[in-house]
Amino acid sequence: MILAVGNGSGGDGRRKRAGKVGEENLSRSMIYLEMTTDLILKGPRGLPIIGNILDVVNLVKETKSLSDVWCRLAEKYGPVVGLKLGFDEPLIIVSGKAAITEMLHRSEFDGRPNSFLFKFRTGGTRQGLLFTDTNVWHSQRRFILKTLKEFGFGRQTMEHVLQEDAIMLTNIVTELTKTGTATSIQSIISAAVLSNLWLLIDGTKFDVGMESPMLKEAINILKDLNSSSNVSGGILNQFPFLRYLFPKWTGFSMLAERQKRINSFFMNVVTKHKETINELKDKYTNFIDAYLQEIETRKTSSSSSFFNENQLVYVVKDLFAAGVDTTDNTIGFVIAFLVTYQDVQRKVHEEIDEVIGRDTYPSLSDSNRLPYLKAVLSEVWRLANIGPTSIPHRAIIDSNLLGFEIKKDYTLLANLKSVHMDKEHWGDPEVFRPERFIDSKGQFIEDSWLIPFGLGRRKCLGETVAKRTTFLFIASLLQRLHFKLPVDHPKLGLRGVEGFVIMPPKFEVIAVQRY
Repeated sequence: MILAVGNGSGGDGRRKRAGKVGEENLSRSMIYLEMTTDLILKGPRGLPIIGNILDVVNLVKETKSLSDVWCRLAEKYGPVVGLKLGFDEPLIIVSGKAAITEMLHRSEFDGRPNSFLFKFRTGGTRQGLLFTDTNVWHSQRRFILKTLKEFGFGRQTMEHVLQEDAIMLTNIVTELTKTGTATSIQSIISAAVLSNLWLLIDGTKFDVGMESPMLKEAINILKDLNSSSNVSGGILNQFPFLRYLFPKWTGFSMLAERQKRINSFFMNVVTKHKETINELKDKYTNFIDAYLQEIETRKTSSSSSFFNENQLVYVVKDLFAAGVDTTDNTIGFVIAFLVTYQDVQRKVHEEIDEVIGRDTYPSLSDSNRLPYLKAVLSEVWRLANIGPTSIPHRAIIDSNLLGFEIKKDYTLLANLKSVHMDKEHWGDPEVFRPERFIDSKGQFIEDSWLIPFGLGRRKCLGETVAKRTTFLFIASLLQRLHFKLPVDHPKLGLRGVEGFVIMPPKFEVIAVQRY
């Protein structure tokens, strides 16, 4: 490569010009090199038509979970693994802190898949918030954040509502202990978690344990849908035509029935708001009414609008599902770990007694004063891996990741579990050890390797609310109650139950009043 040419009079000028030309040529050469040396995606070879389906099935049998399959593939093939599952677009598994951080911060990977299952859940086209992208997603996300914040979402003003729900949940569980029998409390937790979110969405406040049968049914259907699906989409994504040939075997009949019921519930909720919207005279106190008004406002605009009643129905469904699926599962896992590790529960009790006492209810201001409790919650988020991967992303243009060619419409999964279980960083990732988040002075340590809510523009919108809800609910419960398993109860499987997200194991628990 020539860096400079010529000498004598005018040599400096020629050297500058030659140097500039040389740099431009070098730049073009580097770009050409990158374009012509994209690495070939690594992964199991697969078979014609079905691709890597059998490879994945066999690995699931061996590892017992799909999330562990992604980690096993990363160990063998590296941070970017390519799979072909049936007729669906290639699936790229991205593992490791560096690769995941790059993927989730690049806008060209912010799309969502066009696969059958992800469209079927919203009436056959991609609608709502979770599975839309580009202009639709941007407009919905912007409006949702602005509107919910106006009603207190994620703000300190919502603390009293969360605190009331935490106290109510604790009182209900305390009452159940008076019978002296073991009881499952997961359904009560789900209702308590939903209570404050439903107030923002629908404008109505229900007492925990007194929610309507229709609302209870909606929660149960969403739980069923989660437990019967996974992030890869399964057989219906890979071979959609099979739903016509084997509707029961593929699970399509049950899926269609459940989706019809849950969609009908949210449609009825929106319809009731439509019937009363004119009586409000612009005094809106909930998300649905504000959205309906936005629809009317945009009708007068000459520009196209992504705001309509169907979109509202599925936005509400997505907000509902996101609220129920994550926070209540976290709380369930916290209790599962604490009944298993009684020494940890004892330390939390001691910290709460010392810092808060028994006569004052826990508040968000206590968070920084309870470092061990924060460490316990962080360790549960890390080890339970409730969301072991991101929701599927889609490449919206041809691109590359770490030198590997990623074509438009390829699906990408960020394997968050690979970060949370990284042996080089955590040392003993399989061990439940909250102390890893505590420093030598007894203070809580933030760790950038803990990413249960994802990263980038598509990370969970409700991260702040989820963290505050989990903290207040657990602090309130443990201030007054001691949890343990009934005598002769089987050992808990703390790996949880795998579905679209990981759910806590089903177990009976005894809650004993501490005072």
